[in-house]
Amino acid sequence: MNKNFKYNPFSGILEDDIEAILVPQFNGSDIINKINNSESLAIEFIGRQGRGKTAHLMFLHKKMEDYPLFLLDEKTEATELLNNKANIIFIDSIHHLSFSDRVKIFKAKKTVIYTTHWSRKMTCLLANKNKHTIRFKGINEKTLYKILNKRLRLASYGDFEKNTISTNEVKELINTFGDNYRAILNHLYEKYQ
Repeated sequence: MNKNFKYNPFSGILEDDIEAILVPQFNGSDIINKINNSESLAIEFIGRQGRGKTAHLMFLHKKMEDYPLFLLDEKTEATELLNNKANIIFIDSIHHLSFSDRVKIFKAKKTVIYTTHWSRKMTCLLANKNKHTIRFKGINEKTLYKILNKRLRLASYGDFEKNTISTNEVKELINTFGDNYRAILNHLYEKYQ
């Protein structure tokens, strides 16, 4: 690994570092106001894999840490979420729950903020929940440039100016990987390893 860095700048990040590197695709204060002023709400972060949904979910959760964040996998039991006393919950990868379990959770909790690959419109209708959707699709050169260079700055020991990614490199990455942030980060991880 390059000696100019404390760690590989494109490795996984800690939840504490998300605010330092993320360029949010929504206004956090507006979303928090929507959550606090709604009786029954589902907020879905929707998009294909690798588009930044989980990072944004963790970013919003960092601003509302009093509420639990559930990182689901195929072994997760719905009872764990239902038994939690919080009326607002964050769920990463809600697709690991069955349709009936999602309906139960949506009915039991005041607000559910979750990541998904496709809309949970039917679940919201059956649970009588208002739905707010934030889509993760497309990529912007300026935004990607900021994100990548924020990662480099955070991992740098010294002179950040020596450790930057150019706008031309960003264009090449987008031409190669499209809007798949995860593929871009994986490629850069190998390059900087």
